Amino acid sequence: MSDDRVRGVLRTLDPSARDHLRDVLIRDDADRDAIASTLMRHRDENGQGWADIIDLLTMYPDARRRVVRVLGEIERLGL
Repeated sequence: MSDDRVRGVLRTLDPSARDHLRDVLIRDDADRDAIASTLMRHRDENGQGWADIIDLLTMYPDARRRVVRVLGEIERLGL
C-alpha cells in the first residue's frame, strides 16, 4: 500500500482517533498487547478491528513505523 493510500485512510479518522492510534503504535510491545486485549474485550466489530490492526502492525515493525510517520506528517501539516 502506498503512503498516499495510507495517508488517505488515516485522514478518514478524526484527529483524536489518529492521535490515540499514534500513541498506541509508539508504545512498546507489552503495552500494545495490553491495549489490543482491552479492545477485543468490547466484543464489537470496531474493537476487534482496532485490535487486529494493532496486532498486524506489531508483527510488521516497518509498516508500524511507516504508519506512525504518516500520522506525524498529517498532524504536522494539519490535514
